[in-house]
Amino acid sequence: MFNTISILVPVYNEKKTIIKCLDRIISSDTMGLEKEIIVSDNCSTDGTVELLKKYSHPKVKCYFKEKNQGKGANIKNALSNANGDLILFQDSDLEYSPENYPDLIKPFFENNADVVYGSRLTRAKTIKIIGFPNYMGNKIFTFLANLLFNMIFTDIATGYKIFRKDVIKSLKINSNGFEIEPEITAKISKNKKLNIFEVPISIYSRSYQEGKKVRWWDFFIYVYTLIKWRIFN
Repeated sequence: MFNTISILVPVYNEKKTIIKCLDRIISSDTMGLEKEIIVSDNCSTDGTVELLKKYSHPKVKCYFKEKNQGKGANIKNALSNANGDLILFQDSDLEYSPENYPDLIKPFFENNADVVYGSRLTRAKTIKIIGFPNYMGNKIFTFLANLLFNMIFTDIATGYKIFRKDVIKSLKINSNGFEIEPEITAKISKNKKLNIFEVPISIYSRSYQEGKKVRWWDFFIYVYTLIKWRIFN
């Protein structure tokens, strides 16, 4: 039923990690699925573009946006070029390690999954301790999503999301920024026919000094986005 997997790698100013990230993806265990690695650069200015243009591997395809429009726009650019039976989001900063791929993929083979989220907050696997405000922010808007959509997620802001191609391709995604995460969660949660699973993942969180890009005001954008997509189709 599943033969291929597209791994989407949105990147912006990650010259310190992008090559290591791609190398780890290439060598990762995808449970026999043929890899298609789609990199979308969001107009990086730190030398990432130059590194990507020199990088050559038959499984890796790189696309370069002419204008920086945010993470959501970058994911949509990668998604438009993806053809795999399964489609997985992979951040390029290696907070999320490809060592988690088998756990993310198994529910599609064993449980007829349509969507799988990798949760950082179950504490079932190795996690790097993050700051309390970030933790509480995740808890609050995840609780709000569960309340609005009658779900039991533990971590809707996770960067590890994997979908059947027809599920993610059928969504009309409007967001261009980090609010793409709650928009996708809201829209799949409204479809009660979908089999949605969550699995624990390891996480090696970065500090803001190390390049973390989500900011405090994104919390309010997340909350607004959840409420908006609860009201509108």
